[in-house]
Amino acid sequence: MVDWSQLEKIQTPQDLTDQISLDQARAYLKETDWYAFALLEDETPIPSDVKVARTAARATINQLAPSPAS
Repeated sequence: MVDWSQLEKIQTPQDLTDQISLDQARAYLKETDWYAFALLEDETPIPSDVKVARTAARATINQLAPSPAS
């Protein structure tokens, strides 16, 4: 008997590219979280290029991350 729950999806080149982009976006947010904390703690402004890049990283995550199961 075959246990279908044990099957794994074959990764396409696009799946691999998406995973790399997702990992990079998450890593960038993690690396720059201190800017957000500094803004909250003592109102140190976040540089505009960092704001733009963080917004792009969040957009990438929203587009590529699997939706949480309800």
